[in-house]
Amino acid sequence: MPSSPSSPPDFTLIGGGIVGACLAEELSDSGASVRVLDSGAEPGHATNRAAGVAVPSLRYLTDREFYDWLRTAKRDLDADVARLEPEYGAFSVARPILRALRETDVEAHGDVLSGLGVGDWVEGGALAQAAPGLKLPTSRRYLLDPDGLMIDGRRYLDAVRRRCLARGVDWRQGVTVREVREEGAAVSVVTSDGTLRADRVVITAGAWSSGKGLAEATGVRPQRGQMAVLRTDEELNCILSSAYYLAPGVGDDVIVGATEEDTGFAEHVTTQGIAHLLRFATTVMPGLADSVPVELRAGLRPVSGTGRPLAGALPGHERIFLSAGHAGHGLLSARATGKGMAAGLVGDDWEALPYSMCPSHALDGAS
Repeated sequence: MPSSPSSPPDFTLIGGGIVGACLAEELSDSGASVRVLDSGAEPGHATNRAAGVAVPSLRYLTDREFYDWLRTAKRDLDADVARLEPEYGAFSVARPILRALRETDVEAHGDVLSGLGVGDWVEGGALAQAAPGLKLPTSRRYLLDPDGLMIDGRRYLDAVRRRCLARGVDWRQGVTVREVREEGAAVSVVTSDGTLRADRVVITAGAWSSGKGLAEATGVRPQRGQMAVLRTDEELNCILSSAYYLAPGVGDDVIVGATEEDTGFAEHVTTQGIAHLLRFATTVMPGLADSVPVELRAGLRPVSGTGRPLAGALPGHERIFLSAGHAGHGLLSARATGKGMAAGLVGDDWEALPYSMCPSHALDGAS
């Protein structure tokens, strides 16, 4: 329920991207009063630039606890799609995902992949049927999973935010948070609009979470991801995941992404980055040579030193928490993170979040 003007809310969230929005909804659904402070003119600065493959990445296979959590996150996201799209409009595209793997990866993880049941190996005529119009190198092995998914970040965030507003969340745009101070039984949040009080604060500011006055010691940093949106008459009936990805977008365009660049807060696209993406796109799908680039986009993913999100109490604090560092799977795992964080914040039950995501554990140097 909303807080009264004279009393601070149960929770103040700093950052209105998809991670903060999902947490705000989960907390409000538990009966808590929630305020969201976002510095942008519109919500979700980084989320609005995100449109990616929302399935667990095989790069996490060696960490089974985390990989299994990502698989649970996919089910939570599927439930969000089914729940929100009928009311707020489409923000997803479901297509089979074709993963192109190096032979060395197959040798290292082939047995695990078969045991997990994440798809079937395809080759020869079956490969051509699964991916018509694609020119795929024979030096790779291909795994076809029927449960691929693309998510448009802007549309997904809009749906969750509208749900939050309907639940009475006090959502404020254009408010810059300059400092968070734990003071006894409450937290002071120093903002561009003055100092606000909160019972507890959760920093959900993505790549900006470790900024001055926030969670500085956590080392969450930005990683730039560039992508291109192409308008074409060519049909793409699967998601191709390789060095980059090629996928259908919600608006029937084709999306090619995404780079992974440690360039600080430089958020612009570059000739070199876009050239790499377009070369990949036209090599694997020659029909795209006549496509029209309708949007070139760059966003900043939040990454942590462990390569895992940080979700839990900020070390040394009892009333300040963190939920950031989701790297390239924020759209995939925002709902699962929100559910796990809400269970911990409201009921002190943190079991749904992998231990590797605990900020104290991560900052102790554990991997």
